[in-house]
Amino acid sequence: MNTIGDLLSRDLGRKIEEIIKLGQTDEQSVYAELTEYVATDRIREQYYELLRAMAEAPADPHEGIGIWVSGFFGSGKSSFAKNLGYILANPQLCG
Repeated sequence: MNTIGDLLSRDLGRKIEEIIKLGQTDEQSVYAELTEYVATDRIREQYYELLRAMAEAPADPHEGIGIWVSGFFGSGKSSFAKNLGYILANPQLCG
C-alpha cells in the first residue's frame, strides 16, 4: 500500500523554513521557495494589480509612491514581497 510520501515528488523529510528570510539567497532555498509557492487566484490578482500600477507609474509620476503589504501573522506577506523582489530582479523569468 502506497503512502502519501510515495505519491509526492518532494522530500517530506527535509527541513522546512518556518520564517521567510530576505537574506537567504542560496540557489537551493530560492528554488524551493519559487517552486513550492502556491499563488491563489487572489494573490495572482494582487501581483497583476501591483505590477500594472508600477508599469503605469512613469506616465503619472507623483511623490506618494509606495507599497504597503498588510495581513495577519502567517498570511504570506513576506513570501509575497520576496517573490515580488524575484520578479523585479529577474523580469526575463515572467515570460
